[in-house]
Amino acid sequence: MNDVSHHQQAVELLQQLGLKEYEAKCLVALSRLPKGTAKDISETSDVPRTRVYDAIRVLETKGLVEIQHSNPQQFRAVPIKEAAETLRQEYESRTDTLVEAMEKVQSLRVYPRHAF
Repeated sequence: MNDVSHHQQAVELLQQLGLKEYEAKCLVALSRLPKGTAKDISETSDVPRTRVYDAIRVLETKGLVEIQHSNPQQFRAVPIKEAAETLRQEYESRTDTLVEAMEKVQSLRVYPRHAF
C-alpha cells in the first residue's frame, strides 16, 4: 500500500466510525503535522479553509483535537491511541444504545390478526 492508499483508508475508516468526510480528512491531516493552522490543514487535506474550522470544532467536541487559542489558532490531534480509544468508546456507547432501543421496540411486538 502506498501513502495515498493509506491516507484514503484512514479517511474511509474514520467515516465508517461516524466522522463526516471533512472531519476525517482534517484529523488525518493533523495526524501528519505536530500542530497546524487552518491554512496548514487545508493545504494538507484538500478541505476548504472555511470548512476546516467547522470540522475542527466537531473534532474538539469529540475529544480528538486540541485547540491552542493563539493568533492564528493552532490545532493538534490527540495521540492516535487516545483517539482510537475515544472512537471505540463512542462506538460501544452507540451500540449499547441501539441494543436498548431495539429491545424496547421488540417488547412492543404487534401480531397481525391473520398471523399463524
